[in-house]
Amino acid sequence: MFKVQISEDLSINLLTPKYAATLVEALKENQNSLKEWLIWAENIPLIEDYQKSIIPMWLQKFADNNGFETGIFYKNELVGMVGLHYIDWSNQTTEIGYWLSEHVQGKGIMTRAVEGLVSYCYDELNLNRVVIRAAVENGKSRAIPERLNFKQEGIQREAQQIREKYYDIAVYSMLKKEWKI
Repeated sequence: MFKVQISEDLSINLLTPKYAATLVEALKENQNSLKEWLIWAENIPLIEDYQKSIIPMWLQKFADNNGFETGIFYKNELVGMVGLHYIDWSNQTTEIGYWLSEHVQGKGIMTRAVEGLVSYCYDELNLNRVVIRAAVENGKSRAIPERLNFKQEGIQREAQQIREKYYDIAVYSMLKKEWKI
């Protein structure tokens, strides 16, 4: 199984159906903060949906070499997710998405997880460009690419609708030749 060990207490691992209940529990615990920025968090699917269709779909995405979704494990606890939404092999580019449980925020977990994933993208996948998008008003999410010295390319105006409101989206990128690690 795919696993990137970030540090002694932090890793990112592919999720299998056995993690469905733990994942749903984490999503429900964090639903209020997640649904503020992630439309899919408005209605958390059932454990059975994750076991029978969602996680198998993620595993198929990995098998097809078209991105993946991983769990973030901090001290052996599933505390969030980070993944590659897709891999555009013809242009050697990808886009990272992530979320983290509230009770572990502020410990540098997401910064380290994204840093490890970006290094994996360049060292193992030999990609050239990594993109991160976040709502302009979502300071916590934007702090990750900014801490990692991604370049802000611009703002996509009203590019995301959540409930009845449109949000501007900040677009960040990092090129392999710019990566410090």
